[in-house]
Order: sequence, then C-alpha cells, then structure tokens
Amino acid sequence: MLNKILLIIWFILRPRNYLHFFSLIKRKFLHNHDTVENSKKAFEWAKVNAIPYADALKKLDINGKLVGLDRDTIMEGQKLEAKSTVKMGGSGHIHLLYDCVRLLKVNNVIETGVAYGWSSLAILKALSQNGFGKLYSVDMPYPRKKNENDVGIVVPKNLRKNWILIRKPDNPGIISALNKAGGEIDLCHYDSDKSWWGRYYAYPILWKSLKSKGLFISDDIQDNLYFSEFVRKNLLNFAVVEFEGKFVGLIRKE
Repeated sequence: MLNKILLIIWFILRPRNYLHFFSLIKRKFLHNHDTVENSKKAFEWAKVNAIPYADALKKLDINGKLVGLDRDTIMEGQKLEAKSTVKMGGSGHIHLLYDCVRLLKVNNVIETGVAYGWSSLAILKALSQNGFGKLYSVDMPYPRKKNENDVGIVVPKNLRKNWILIRKPDNPGIISALNKAGGEIDLCHYDSDKSWWGRYYAYPILWKSLKSKGLFISDDIQDNLYFSEFVRKNLLNFAVVEFEGKFVGLIRKE
C-alpha cells in the first residue's frame, strides 16, 4: 500500500505525466490482454515467424552490407554506463538499428523508450556517419528511481547535436515528437510501454506518420499478441528477428 501511495504522489508532482497516469487507471477497468496465456501464444508466434537477421532485412527490401555498431563506440558507451548508479534496461539489438539507419539513409527518426540510451547511440552514430538526420526520443523517467540524470547516459556529447530528447510518457510525448519532426518520419523504434494497451495507443499513430518505404521496429513483441494482430489485421509485410531470447518485429511500409 505504501508503494502505491508513493507512486501516486510521484505522478501528482509531475503534471506532464498526468495523461499517462489516467490511462493507467483506466486500464484497470479494461480487458486484460497481457495474460500469461497470451504471452505464451505471442512467444510461440514470434518463434515460428523468426528468421535470420540478414534474411529479415532482405525480406523487407533492405539491401547492403551489414556491419553493425563498431566496437570502439560500444566500449565508450560501456564506460559511460558504468557511471550510472541506477539499474535500467539492456541494450537491445543495436546492430540492427545501426544497419537499418545506415542502409535506408533515413532523415527523421522517432524512438520511444531511452533508458541508458543504447538504441539512441546506435541511431545517432548511424545518422552522424550518414551526414544528416535527426533523432526524436520520447522517454518517461522510471517512477521513483530518480534516473532523470542518467537517461541517455551512454550517448557521448559529440553525437548529441542531432538529438532531441522529450521527457514525457508516450501520451503525449509521441505527438510532441511528431510535431517537432514535421509530422512525418522515416523510421520508428518502439521500446517503451510494452503492454497491449500501450501498443494499442502508440502503434497506429506511429505507423500513420511513417513515409512510404518507412520502417517500423518494435522490441519485445513476445510480451503480448498486439504485434501479430496488427500485421495480420492490416495485411502488412513484416519480419521477426530473435535476439538474446526475445523477439524484434519489423514492418516496412509499402
């Protein structure tokens, strides 16, 4: 009970998070799609559909040499992460992100969920080497963990000039990011609210904002069935890649 009270106080003191707070309350009265049974079904669906990384990109007509994020950049990021006193999420498939940004020569990128900033680092490094492009990141600090100062800590100063960090939850942070990006994006990396209802809010908005030939990437699609339902309902060309026991979903817009 004390933890719940402290969580409520945390939200009350942060007006920019009110929409997210109210949506969390609302979900308590909605159908629960995030059951253990649905998670098992989602995992099996992802596993059956998973293909090798290189094959996944070819399926989506993303062609070129796959090199991944360089070791020196990763080592520099690890040194910066070591300075953080807060435990946050892992790095995810940073090589996939790096290669997709490089090969597609994207201009406007939105990501949701930053934590240490490993995905941000991969994207920004690729944009820097492309010589153009901006990254708009949406991130709500972990409630009560006091990690505000450590969000994006692995991103070195020399890569931050093309980075706009929006410290809000997905609602209203995604709309803020889209407004700053001019309403259209070339690539999206979704790694924030992994719940079914969280994806229900974010996926359609982000997908609609993608330009033709744009790429949508979502982490942890094995958590629930929303990704599988989204691609089936909309008859979309997708690919699934397994990474460290989890699954990444990719969709290319026709």
